[in-house]
Amino acid sequence: MAKQITLEEALKLVTFYQGIDGTWRIKDVGGTVHGSVWGGVKRNVWGRINDRKWQFVETPKEKFQRLLEEKGDQKLIDAFNQLEDNDD
Repeated sequence: MAKQITLEEALKLVTFYQGIDGTWRIKDVGGTVHGSVWGGVKRNVWGRINDRKWQFVETPKEKFQRLLEEKGDQKLIDAFNQLEDNDD
């Protein structure tokens, strides 16, 4: 039988937080992840995915929205939001 990881050892690798809805979520992984990862990544990613260096790719839509928000032109932001609302 394979040796099982202890709770103490596991908590050195992964930290958790409880969301406002009461469910527990992974906050940080302090090691190498092998296998699949589901869900959103909201912080930093280092290393490689499938032997390829990870890089952030901003879609044209995301870039346009970011530039609008940085510029702060309310008329353009409102026009963009209208396009989003009509995106059927």
